[in-house]
Amino acid sequence: AAGLIPTQDAATLDEAWVLAARVRNAVMLVRGRAGDTFPSDGRELAAVARYLGYDPGHVGEMLDDYRRITRRARAVVEERFYGA
Repeated sequence: AAGLIPTQDAATLDEAWVLAARVRNAVMLVRGRAGDTFPSDGRELAAVARYLGYDPGHVGEMLDDYRRITRRARAVVEERFYGA
């Protein structure tokens, strides 16, 4: 670590990056083609959730976790890179 940003901010960005990569991989496996958004089809979305380790019926929990993690990362980016 080069110490360019605080350790906690780096951890937040790392967590979001890893999650985004896992979501992209899951979408690729479920749809058979690349994609950067969650599927709108309920069965495909449930399959993505299962790939990410969520129990059946916990799609909402997965989406909530995704939003929470990505919002924290966005706040770090806005603060560190844009001074917001």
